[in-house]
Parts: sequence; C-alpha cells; structure tokens
Amino acid sequence: MMKTLIKTLLFVLTVVLLCQCEKDDPQVTIPDDNFLNALIELGVDTDGDGFISPAEAEVIISLDVSGTWDTPGEIENLKGIEAFINLDTLYCNDNQLTTLDISNNTALKKLLCYGNQLTSLNVSKNTELTWLGCAFNKLTTIDVSNCTALLRLFCHGNQLTTLDVSNNTALWALECYRNNILNLDVSINTALIGLYCHKNKLSTLDISNNIALQGVMCWENQLTALDVSNNTALQFLHCSDNQLTTLDVSNCTALYNMTCGYNQLTTLDVSNNTALLRLDCTGNQLTTLDLSNNTALNRLYLINIPSLFKVCVWEMPFPPTGVTADTTDSPNVYFTTDCN
Repeated sequence: MMKTLIKTLLFVLTVVLLCQCEKDDPQVTIPDDNFLNALIELGVDTDGDGFISPAEAEVIISLDVSGTWDTPGEIENLKGIEAFINLDTLYCNDNQLTTLDISNNTALKKLLCYGNQLTSLNVSKNTELTWLGCAFNKLTTIDVSNCTALLRLFCHGNQLTTLDVSNNTALWALECYRNNILNLDVSINTALIGLYCHKNKLSTLDISNNIALQGVMCWENQLTALDVSNNTALQFLHCSDNQLTTLDVSNCTALYNMTCGYNQLTTLDVSNNTALLRLDCTGNQLTTLDLSNNTALNRLYLINIPSLFKVCVWEMPFPPTGVTADTTDSPNVYFTTDCN
C-alpha cells in the first residue's frame, strides 16, 4: 500500500514538474499574425506547434520576411524579433512597419528595412552593423554614430535634413539621395568608393579627401562649384542640374561616364578623358567642344545647346557606325575634324 502511494506521489510530482518546465519556457509573444505566419512558413517553428519558442528563435542567424515592391507584405509589427538574439541578418523590406525595435538584436550585421513607413529607427545598440538599408521610409533623422563598423549606408528616399557620418570611417558606400539634406561632410570618410547624394539641397560638396571615389552622383542640388581634381579614380560622374560654371575633369583619366547637363558651363575640356564612353552636356552654354581624343565615345548628348557651333571629332562623317550623337534643339551644331 505504501509503495503504491509513493509511486502515485512520484508520478504526480513528475507531471507537476513537467508542467512547470513548460511554464518556464513560454512562447515568444508575436501579436502580428502575418509575422507569425511568415516565420512558420520559413520553418522557424520546428516542433510544428504553431508557435515560436525562445529556443527556436535563438538558433536563427538570418531572417527574410520581406514583401516585394509590386506585392508588398502585410506585416505591421515585428514584436517578437527581440527573441532572435543571435540574428546577424534581417530583411523586412516592403511591409507596413511603422516602428522597429532591434535594440535586443545586438549581433545584427545586416539590416534591410526598405519601403516601410518608419518614422524613426534606433540603431544605437547595433554596433556590429556593417550594412544598413533603411531607404524609402519616412525618417526625419538617423543616428549612426555608434555604428562604427558600417560599410554600407543606404538611407535614400526619406525626409532627412541632416546626416552625420563622421564616426563611420570604414564607410565605402553611401546612398543618401532623395532627401532634404542641406550639408554633407564626408571629409573623414576616406574609404568611400560610391557617393550618391543627388536630389538634396546641397550648396557645397567637398570630396577632395575622398581619393578612392569611383562613382559620384550629385545631380539636382544647388552646387555652384565641384572640385574633382583629387579624384583620379573617378569612373562615373553625374553632376547635372546644378549651378556649375566650370568643371575641371582633366585629372579624372579613368572617367568613362559623365553627365554634366543643365549647368552653366561655357567651356568643357575632356581631352584627357580618353576612356569616356558616354558624355552628356545637355542644356549648357557651350560654344565649342573638342572630342578629337575621345575615340572610345559611343554615346554623345548635346541636346538644347543653341549656343554650340563647332564640335571637333576624330573622324568624319560623324557619328560613325556604333556611335549615337543626339543634337536635338541644338540647331547650330556642326562636326568637323578641323580642330584649329
């Protein structure tokens, strides 16, 4: 009788302990069904109980719950992401997020949250980030001062008026176009290879320290001057729709694509730019142009330059086979090999 009682008590105790263990390992709270369903579809719910446990979350290193630009996702809330403490890559692009708390995801190295409705984003705890893509949201500020490992920052298409990248000395790609930025200091960012800062409100842009730059897009700002004399590695330059009166690209011998249209240029010397494949000088005030050294050129745009007459070229008739030359609304243009 006593043995039976002891066995019964042991069984009851075991059941109680098991129940207690289940209580000690609660499920991750995920109030957004679309987020939960996405996790289940990705196989995060390994035991198939329809929930995500902390143990299941902690083994996940990379997570992609993005929609697409033509078929946006319906996730409005990523609450529960804090349980994914070992996550180093998170893609949540093209959803309906208005907030995103990643303060607990300190292992994150890559965060892409493009195309949501975020009005703020706190990455102060995410010091391991090397790639941050928060483009096409509604951000008015972004503080990346603690993200000293950052290599790529894509924050274009927001409502930023300022951007401080002075602590991001490792940065090699910066895309901050389509904002309202008034000033941009990249003097400390000497590792920069690509700088896309077009469609802002910049009146100055100093890239003299950025000698590694290969591509610069600064069109549709308010620049009155642009010094590229130190940028000898430059291959791509798009500086249209500014207020430039001069542009010296003589040191940019690697340049293969240049668009400098709709400025106030009266002269342009591209004699040293023998690698040029594409040149667009549309809407300036040029009177002559010497292209005799630019034999690699295959796309030439001299549109809407009524002041332009003589264009010296390397052969006649011009354009030769394989070369496109558009002189629409430039009625006085004529091509010649007589460069005197």
